Amino acid sequence: MEAIRQVFSGFFGGLLFAITVITCIYYHQRFDKVVDELPIINELTDTYLLGWQTIKELGISLTAERNITSTPTTSTNFDRRKLLQTQQENNWNKAQIIKKLELEGFGRGKMKNAFRYLDYIETHRELALQHAHNHKIYPSIQLAQALLESNAGNSKLAKATNNHFGIKARLSANALQKISKKQYELLNDNDFVPIAPATGVFQMHDDYAHDRFEKYRSISDSYERHAQLLTRPCSVGKVGCYSWIWQSFPVGTSCNLSEKSSQYYYRTQLAPDEYFNGLVEVPYYAAAAAGLKMAGYATSKTYHRKIAYLIDTYELWRLDLMLLGRK
Repeated sequence: MEAIRQVFSGFFGGLLFAITVITCIYYHQRFDKVVDELPIINELTDTYLLGWQTIKELGISLTAERNITSTPTTSTNFDRRKLLQTQQENNWNKAQIIKKLELEGFGRGKMKNAFRYLDYIETHRELALQHAHNHKIYPSIQLAQALLESNAGNSKLAKATNNHFGIKARLSANALQKISKKQYELLNDNDFVPIAPATGVFQMHDDYAHDRFEKYRSISDSYERHAQLLTRPCSVGKVGCYSWIWQSFPVGTSCNLSEKSSQYYYRTQLAPDEYFNGLVEVPYYAAAAAGLKMAGYATSKTYHRKIAYLIDTYELWRLDLMLLGRK
């Protein structure tokens, strides 16, 4: 009997081990497939310097004291026609990016998603430029966030509410009281406060089943609300404070993450070299993406990297260059 028990024990033990191995292989392959289909190149490059170096050579000063929406200041006689020529030479080009992605070896599934992203950029870039100009933020960041948050306009939330940035409605005092008592089932739409131009709220599970998101009449209103959120007056170091980003990381430059990451270390527990795989000096848009992560825009551990890689992959920094000097 003992021998039979050992045989059965060995058989079932081996079977369990085999099932575990097969399951792990399945999920590993499935995970690899999902990652492989993400339409981004997972690295930071310095290609953005090409256009910005030309701008600097024209005599335009890029400093923390000025932003991409102000009229260019010059230390020499400046020819606006040269600026326009430089912008034209560095204009965002869909066909050029398609060729780049093909050379990077994007497979069929990844390329299909890339085309969705490219179509979204082509459709909404002027919208991003308009709101970035009005609010003095970077169109590269806003468009990358819209791509990620709305899955290039295809998410359930985006389709149902025109909310392309995952902006939640604020909790009222009544809602806070119910939540503190764990009376989640008593929460209703009236317990949440949408901020204009939002027109109401929409319930959808995110961090919690009772989460309410803002809804808008148009996609443009969504971009407007997002720009308001990124520029509202606040104190650096506080969660939900993003307005400091646009002064701290000047466009067209390489930026050091040390100072700002130390101000938010209390909540992120991230050293400056932990944001981008050991890099502390990063392109301005990567620093701005890290700033969003520092201040708690999203809970995802890789949110800032996805934003930065989207900008790099789809060369959205070209939109920042296009905005320079607009009146």
